[in-house]
Amino acid sequence: MKQNAFTLSEVLLTLALIGSLAAMTLSTVGASIQQRARLSEFRTAYSKMDAAIRSITTDESKMYACYYAPSASDPNEISEFGLTIQGTITETGAECEALMRTFARAMGVTRFCETNPVTEGCLPNNYPAGPADVTAFTINHAYVLDNSMIIFDDDSKYLRQFAIDVNGRKGPNKWGQDIFPFSLKVTESKVVYGNTFVTAVGFLPANVQREYNSVTSKTTLEMIQESAGQH
Repeated sequence: MKQNAFTLSEVLLTLALIGSLAAMTLSTVGASIQQRARLSEFRTAYSKMDAAIRSITTDESKMYACYYAPSASDPNEISEFGLTIQGTITETGAECEALMRTFARAMGVTRFCETNPVTEGCLPNNYPAGPADVTAFTINHAYVLDNSMIIFDDDSKYLRQFAIDVNGRKGPNKWGQDIFPFSLKVTESKVVYGNTFVTAVGFLPANVQREYNSVTSKTTLEMIQESAGQH
């Protein structure tokens, strides 16, 4: 009687194929879990930032003189975010330093690093410099929050241009993966007797266009859209 059986080489080849498929599957599943976790962290950060700036405006009954106008170089910004803009807005940063500290406290800051964020313990030594296509981003001040997230600003712009690391000191500490740039911009304004008044501000991407070039990174705009369930 003839018996059918696998040779040793066939068994080894089959095991090797199974191992390769398992490795690829685990890698894909792991990447998907990681992406969902970062999206959740981003959504938490964005929601907390929005609530903080709204509460400051309401509680103090004032509009800090700290904001950029919607981007004149990107006509889609107003329509993209449904902004209500009337009149010509003059950008200002006169009160940004005061607003940054008020904002940091509203966000639950536990550590202020306003001289050297690395030596003061807010940022790890290997923290990346800002990519050139975000614009020259120089980290001068950093603030660690009670949920371990880190806010840091660009030079003396404070909230007018800053970034948030949604998972704190944990890796990968890369732009477009766990670090995202924002700008505080006018979202509503009105004209009264020929004068333009800013009535609301909000956090928008520092640049609606792609901020960096990498297949593994996402822009702030893309993350906002995903957080809102847009595609």
